[in-house]
Amino acid sequence: MRTLDYQQRVLDTIDAYLDELKAEKFRADKVAAMAEAEPDLGLEVPDYAARAWAKIKGAGRLPPSRGAVPFSPRKDGIGRAVPNVTLKVPTGGGKTWLAVNAVSRIMGRYLARNTGFVLWIVPNEAIYSQTLKRLRDRQHPYRQALDRAAAGRVKVMEKGDRLDARDVDANLCVMVLMLQAANRQTQEALRMFRDRGDVHGFFAPEGDQAAHLREFEAIPNLDGYQDMLPMVKDSLGNALRKIRPVVVMDEGQKATSDLAHDTLYGFNPIFVLELTATPKDVGERRPPNPRPARYANLLVEVTGRELHAEDMIKMPLNLDPRQGVDWRATLTAALRRLNALQAEATAYGADKGELGYIRPIMLVQVERTGKEQRDGAHIHAEDVKEWLLRSGLDEAEVAIKTAEQNDLNQPENLDLLAPTNRVRVIVTKAALQEGWDCPFAYVLCSLAAASNLSAMTQLVGRILRQPYAMKTGVPALDECYVVTHHAGTRDVVEAIKRGLEKDGLADLVIEVPEGGGAPDPGTARKVERRPELRSLRIYLPKVLREDGERHRELDYETDILAGIDWRDYSPSKVAAAIPENPREAAAQLQRITLTDAGEDEFFKGEALAAAAETLRFDASYAVRVISDLVPNPFVARGIIGELLAALKARGFDREKLGRASGVIIDALRLALADEQDARAEALFRAEVAAGRIQFRLRLDGDNWRMPDTITTTEGPRSPHLTGADGGALVRSLFSPVFRNELNGEEQNVAVHLDGEGAVKWWHRNVAKANYGLQGWKRGRIYPDFIFATGGTAGAGRIVVLETKGDHLRNPDTDYKRDVLNFLTESFAWDQAVPAGQLAIEMTGETVECALVLMQDVPTVLPGLIAK
Repeated sequence: MRTLDYQQRVLDTIDAYLDELKAEKFRADKVAAMAEAEPDLGLEVPDYAARAWAKIKGAGRLPPSRGAVPFSPRKDGIGRAVPNVTLKVPTGGGKTWLAVNAVSRIMGRYLARNTGFVLWIVPNEAIYSQTLKRLRDRQHPYRQALDRAAAGRVKVMEKGDRLDARDVDANLCVMVLMLQAANRQTQEALRMFRDRGDVHGFFAPEGDQAAHLREFEAIPNLDGYQDMLPMVKDSLGNALRKIRPVVVMDEGQKATSDLAHDTLYGFNPIFVLELTATPKDVGERRPPNPRPARYANLLVEVTGRELHAEDMIKMPLNLDPRQGVDWRATLTAALRRLNALQAEATAYGADKGELGYIRPIMLVQVERTGKEQRDGAHIHAEDVKEWLLRSGLDEAEVAIKTAEQNDLNQPENLDLLAPTNRVRVIVTKAALQEGWDCPFAYVLCSLAAASNLSAMTQLVGRILRQPYAMKTGVPALDECYVVTHHAGTRDVVEAIKRGLEKDGLADLVIEVPEGGGAPDPGTARKVERRPELRSLRIYLPKVLREDGERHRELDYETDILAGIDWRDYSPSKVAAAIPENPREAAAQLQRITLTDAGEDEFFKGEALAAAAETLRFDASYAVRVISDLVPNPFVARGIIGELLAALKARGFDREKLGRASGVIIDALRLALADEQDARAEALFRAEVAAGRIQFRLRLDGDNWRMPDTITTTEGPRSPHLTGADGGALVRSLFSPVFRNELNGEEQNVAVHLDGEGAVKWWHRNVAKANYGLQGWKRGRIYPDFIFATGGTAGAGRIVVLETKGDHLRNPDTDYKRDVLNFLTESFAWDQAVPAGQLAIEMTGETVECALVLMQDVPTVLPGLIAK
């Protein structure tokens, strides 16, 4: 494994620092010895770590980006200075390789020995397993670096392994430990400080009380009993405090809490090496728990450009933000990209042989996982898998990686780089955020970018690593790709920037101003109704399907999609609209790359859209691709056949059809989607007119009932929404209302409703699991607000209100308005009340549904309230 230029720069800086540190430590030890021999002199022992840092800074060896950040001293559990340095290395930059080589230098150059103890702390299970596996593998470069430092005497351990002082004297012991296990207040960590029968040789036998007393005097922070019978516990924690280990802290930014800091330095380390892509400073803490600020002592900083120069990462990053409403079209486009990459990889492997094996993998980010969350309204992992199987992949090529299901743990999937592995697509929600490492990942298809940008942000870095850390010379295989569904281009670009920043690659993108990210979710808790409204029973109608003498909630797949008859559909208009020289549109495709001047640019152009396509139009594949729109394969095959016949009549030969296959399929899907919507609407309206689909309150009680409590993750001290006069809200159904749970426009609507005297109560319909209405398209309509008024004639009304921002005025807005108006007109109360008038428990109250654009709220909303 060759040492790259930037890695050599890091190691040279470490060498220079250790030389200064050793010299300053020697001087400090001399002063300490003199101070002990001549206490009357009042000598103060200097902080050798601080003096060494000043020397290395004076020599201009520290990163210029941290020039204004002062040195932050560290003390161990009994007040001794502890050298602490941080290496800032981007994700994929070889942090572990640098760490093992740094340990080798610390042991030899600074401590002048090849035996001892290294405590290697990692943040999570995935990184723990990877690190342990690599350090135990004698053929791995990481282990070989340690073997060279210890003359082959390396013992890799876990916290439960037997530990003997003779092992530490004769070997370089490396114990891998998870951060949670080192946390002094967790139940798991407390075991580290219990007496253990397999920790030997560090302390005197139990009966030698004088020896135990001397141990307490030398190391006051040992755990044990110090009363009449002093005794040190034979625990792992105590052994570490006596050994004074070298500590390697992987992902150091995760161990910045006071608890983590105190636990770590309570092990009395002799040196602490932190590895991170994003160093984190901790500000000054004020009373009641005052503490000075604590900064990351950044010794070296590796930039993304250095990785790029060494061919470590796939760059440029190509962004294809698809703006359509059909997520299957987005997934199809991403799958085409994956297939094109596979063709390139196959050709490359045939030329390079075994060393050129690459199997491009696509990550698909979905909105929902888990069996209970497959509601048809959100893009679920199983929906994506079914679609991929229809599109030609088989079971072995699709793996789901979620909290509930981990196909990557199957024996055949453990090594994603093996030629025998068949995984080509990994479907996840956000389960690959940390510790997951596969350089074969090339494509990120984010079907949830619009609803979960933060998770997409964390997945971006997973596709950046270059296979074998070297460029192939094939442009397509030296770049990576992000395809997004129905998300704003600017939002996606900003999210990609954030993702690169979190991976320590901020210098590869245009600088992003600091902004407040989403707060960490708190503990879920209940919010109750206002006391005067707790006994009020509120019912709303559901959209139901009558099935003989039974009724059930309307199901889009069963009752609408399956009911559409496609036998009379003709694709002649699609065939006529295909251009003579078709090519995929490149207007939205963007490339994030670097110029020679070191500036980032976004390019648009034909070259980016020229994805390699098969030269043969695969009719069977086309049938599978439209199967979600036309479920009957025989009817679908007839549509494809008619389309091909029409194109051939226009002069499209086999080669031309092959080159245009992507454009043809996209155009057909678009036309079928439009036709599907039109036919679904006609079917829905006809079924309502026939009474087979109903929107009514039922005497048998099958209605939606307003809950007595709602759930929030906002803390008790989170800011509350206030009225127009700055005072507390007085008409919200549930109280309090937290400001962070509503955006600015929604806050304006809420304040407006609360200030209207005619409004009895109002409720923000936040949760998607709350009240929803099924129309003639897939997915329910979840109104934003529900409120009740007194009405002008004494009879009250309940209004179901959907609001839309002005910038969101689009066909979806028109669809929702049409559905809400139609349901209001079609409503009946047990067929005893005129259409559009809903009685609630025969009190005279009625229900209406409406959609209002935000720009129309000031003029339209008062009319709805006073109606």
